[in-house]
Amino acid sequence: MQQLQPRGLRRAAAAAYLGISTSQFDKERVAGTIPPPRMMFGVQIWDRVDLDLLFDGKVSEPSAANDNVSNAWDEHWQGTANRDT
Repeated sequence: MQQLQPRGLRRAAAAAYLGISTSQFDKERVAGTIPPPRMMFGVQIWDRVDLDLLFDGKVSEPSAANDNVSNAWDEHWQGTANRDT
């Protein structure tokens, strides 16, 4: 029987997946080295794919919902909102 590998990992499992202690994981989270978790069902879960990218030395792009970077769409909608007031 094949064992299912979870895609989402809680903090301790995510640290173990990277081969580091939970205290080092927390330090790297504060430093911004560890990608942010996703909230699922009220629980912080780290995506194994994001952790793989980190381990491979590749920077994962922030998700569109959390990037906080202005783009053409943001500027368009802000301009539209300003015209209505």
